[in-house]
Amino acid sequence: RATAPSPRAAAATPSLANRAVYLDSAGVVRWRDDRAEVTLFGSNYVVHTASDYRAAGYVHADRKRMIDEDVAQFARMGWDGLRLTFWGDWESSDSVGNLIANDHLDLLDYLIARARERGIYMLFSPIQLYGSNWPDALQDTTEPGFGRHFGKGRMGTDSAAIAAQVNYLRQILNHVNPYTGVALKDEPAILFVELVNEPWHHPEDLQGSIRYINALTDAVRSTGCSKLVFYNVSQDFRIGEAIRRSRAQGLTFGWYPTGLNSGHELEGNYLRTADV
Repeated sequence: RATAPSPRAAAATPSLANRAVYLDSAGVVRWRDDRAEVTLFGSNYVVHTASDYRAAGYVHADRKRMIDEDVAQFARMGWDGLRLTFWGDWESSDSVGNLIANDHLDLLDYLIARARERGIYMLFSPIQLYGSNWPDALQDTTEPGFGRHFGKGRMGTDSAAIAAQVNYLRQILNHVNPYTGVALKDEPAILFVELVNEPWHHPEDLQGSIRYINALTDAVRSTGCSKLVFYNVSQDFRIGEAIRRSRAQGLTFGWYPTGLNSGHELEGNYLRTADV
């Protein structure tokens, strides 16, 4: 005999993160099924890469088990969003942007699968530009990727650096996640692609900036990926005109309302600082 689940049991089983979104004519991101505005809440999460990956290793932790526990806790807190940061440009690529399959990429795939199961949607940020060895491994110079090879300052102007980014974006979006059987370009739980994190802007070269943003956007579109594409504003608001004229569909903003590192426990309610 079939019985309906109790309200408590239903609440404990989140729906899969598989709803599609679109950008309406007014620039509002909406769900396709009911046309409601998309409002998500969550955090950045990076145990699969850079300093958080190393921190887990310092205590000999099982990183996949950590992902299981963390994502379950996120769901219990009611989170439905994550910023999926990945230092693939430093750790999981070569100097010309070819994707390298390693533990970082495997953990990224695993996290995506677990987040989807918990109803958590993601903004995917695959190029970080800042060194993955910050702050605890600055002496390490072994990262194979094009991020180390070219350096942050050349990413938006050097033709070889731009070619490496284009190559990498195509390969990582075409990469098929072994835990889901779905390419990242088609992953339903990834709603947005943030082309690069905190780029070095060159607003004095308007046309060059437009060409750079378009080159990365076109790389995403060349894979058949239809996700919303954003470009990040970090150090110079004058870049806004280049973003407006580019084929990117919106922007993200690098902001640290409580500071980057305090060195002590933060007490009190800091959500008011981020109330926009």
